[in-house]
Amino acid sequence: MHKTLIISIIAAAGFSAQADIVQVEEFDSLQFEGFNSLDMGTFERNPVEIFGGMGTLLNTNNSFLHTTGGWSYKNQSRAYEGSRLLGTSSGGVEYQFNIAQRSFGGFFSTIDEIADGSVKFYNGNDLVGNEILNATAGGEWAWNGWSSESDFDRVVVESNSTNKGFLMHDAIRVLSTQVPAPGSLAIIAIGGLVATRRRR
Repeated sequence: MHKTLIISIIAAAGFSAQADIVQVEEFDSLQFEGFNSLDMGTFERNPVEIFGGMGTLLNTNNSFLHTTGGWSYKNQSRAYEGSRLLGTSSGGVEYQFNIAQRSFGGFFSTIDEIADGSVKFYNGNDLVGNEILNATAGGEWAWNGWSSESDFDRVVVESNSTNKGFLMHDAIRVLSTQVPAPGSLAIIAIGGLVATRRRR
């Protein structure tokens, strides 16, 4: 019976680790973008380099990217940290990376009255995963982070607003490695504890 329990726990841990895209808690990375020193105009239509040249920003609607200390529409957002945030009034934001990544996260808010959004992960033209982004209607910042067992080199972030815009971005970070999902290490630890008790 104990062997069955241990096998079940290990299988559950393996299943969690094998999910294509999983939500993860806030993680640290040297690849961090706070949008405070971007080489761009106030309203930029051209691609913009980020992460020290490791990535590029685009507007998904061929419209403008905008950095500012605060932005008001139906709600207001101030920069989460530092002096600036990134946003659009029309279209979402596409992050393109020169190096394959496994984890992506940051803080997001919406200044529209329509909450939430979507995040799509691509490897080339192949869709790796499609996730829901948490952004409450009211301008408050919320952490959103994901980790993938598959490489991705492009992330598209769009709001649920009609024009896909008015979603604010700040303190974005990426990693080329996976981040453990909440609870996965606890499951493995419990499995080890059961195995230890069995040997006594």
